[in-house]
Amino acid sequence: MEKLVLLIGGVLKTITFSDIITVILSMLLILLVVYFIYLIRLEEKPKEVKIVKKETTLEEDILDAVKPKEEKTSDILAKIIDDLNANYKPQTINLTKYEEEQENTAIISYDELVKRANTSTSVSYDEEYENNFEDLIVKKVTDESNTREYVNLPKAILMDYKSEEDFLKALRTLQENLVR
Repeated sequence: MEKLVLLIGGVLKTITFSDIITVILSMLLILLVVYFIYLIRLEEKPKEVKIVKKETTLEEDILDAVKPKEEKTSDILAKIIDDLNANYKPQTINLTKYEEEQENTAIISYDELVKRANTSTSVSYDEEYENNFEDLIVKKVTDESNTREYVNLPKAILMDYKSEEDFLKALRTLQENLVR
């Protein structure tokens, strides 16, 4: 017991006035933060709303009870679709000069894409191939449209071995001359 009293006395002797002020200020700061949090939570609570019932007659109450409370979702969607179809006005797109040039010089224009999408193309198959999967069918596609466009590619001119070696030697000497 005597050691405990000496220990407490030793701790109290080491505490300075600035230590006491720091502890008091820390406690006040913690209390202030807790108070602000309390005020914020108090403001977040929903305010009481008074419901004032409109005075109605007995007939209106009966009509309200007989009417369906909500329309079906499909009816609402149908009304929206009808409204959109009735009031739809397509807007023109204002293209910049660059966009007009790109549209005119494009490999395939938007109009051509729309035309191709509207034409129905059917795919036919020649034969069926066996595979290791039960639910996968592999078939060979036949080309019914016999209108193939061939592109004329430029023909590649190959060097013979001797002229290629001479060219590489010339490149090496050029590299040596540039390094100097």
